Amino acid sequence: MQLVGVMVRKLNEGVEYGEFRRGWLPDETLPDDPRTRVITALGLEDSREIITIALIEGDHEPADVQAWAERLAPVEERRYERIKDLVGPPTLNAVYRVVAEDDLSRPIAG
Repeated sequence: MQLVGVMVRKLNEGVEYGEFRRGWLPDETLPDDPRTRVITALGLEDSREIITIALIEGDHEPADVQAWAERLAPVEERRYERIKDLVGPPTLNAVYRVVAEDDLSRPIAG
């Protein structure tokens, strides 16, 4: 089962994305971190809005999320301390189970 973690938040007034990114980058990596690919995008209508999508690849179950969160907590707490004054609280922060992945440039069978 593939999962995705999604977080939406907004940069505070006067904060540039580069400043946020420097604080957001982890200061430690764990080889078994399930977030193997993370995509960050800025809103086209509001460039202060940030969406982060973590692709959690492999065969994982929703029950695994709590164990990951506990193992990653020290790294995530340090990241939070570095960015807490740069962004507002998340308006969305959740993990979802992927149920479809489509290439809309090709016909899709129902």
